[in-house]
Amino acid sequence: VLLSACANETVKNITGAIYGTTYSVKYTENIDPNTIQNLVTDELNRLDLIFSTYKPDTEIQRYNANPSMDGWSRDFENVYNLAFVIAAQSRGTFEPVSEEGLDYSGIAKGYAVDKVAELLEKNDIANYFVEIGGEISAKGSKYSQAWVFGVEMPSEGENGAYMAFEVPENGISVATSGEYREPGHIWGDGPRNILSTTVAAEDAATADAWATALYVLGKEQGLKLANENGLAVIFIDEDGESIQSSSWSMIQL
Repeated sequence: VLLSACANETVKNITGAIYGTTYSVKYTENIDPNTIQNLVTDELNRLDLIFSTYKPDTEIQRYNANPSMDGWSRDFENVYNLAFVIAAQSRGTFEPVSEEGLDYSGIAKGYAVDKVAELLEKNDIANYFVEIGGEISAKGSKYSQAWVFGVEMPSEGENGAYMAFEVPENGISVATSGEYREPGHIWGDGPRNILSTTVAAEDAATADAWATALYVLGKEQGLKLANENGLAVIFIDEDGESIQSSSWSMIQL
């Protein structure tokens, strides 16, 4: 997912690296960017110590070593509960368990986006665009202009937006799943006869998990399940054609 267009006024922009990818936070309020940078960095690092399967002694690693332990954090429980709800709704296509135990790689980035958005609002920022590794949450506007997000061109060697949409002022969260740049990183059985799946939802964690599940299911079954669950989805198939679920046209873009 791409952020495009610029406002005439100065938009504050903080960036960095996290979770093996990059992040960007843009906002319009007159609040010191260094202060927000520090708050965002602390929050992303805090979540990394909960959900990372690459670092020792994170909360998820401790759970996998001893699931019967008590005292899990609220963030851990939030993602645990949502992951298994979507696993059930997707008929097991979204799978939060790997051979090594719990693995939230299909939902944790989206949850981190949600937590950064929540952090911004707690600090009186109402007009923002948060993006982590292609998952976004945006709300408000860039002064007199709408934020714009784009569905990325699903190509290994070609960058750019396949199609672009204005963000509704009351906000939206969007996530995209596909393997056109990183083959084989998504597990699960399915035809995978599409290049990418983009899901819009009220929160980025839900969009992230569903984008993964629907990508694995493929065009026919993915579209069927999206419509059954009232999900706003755009599929891009192997011919470069887009297919939209019935709910996509119902969201105010």
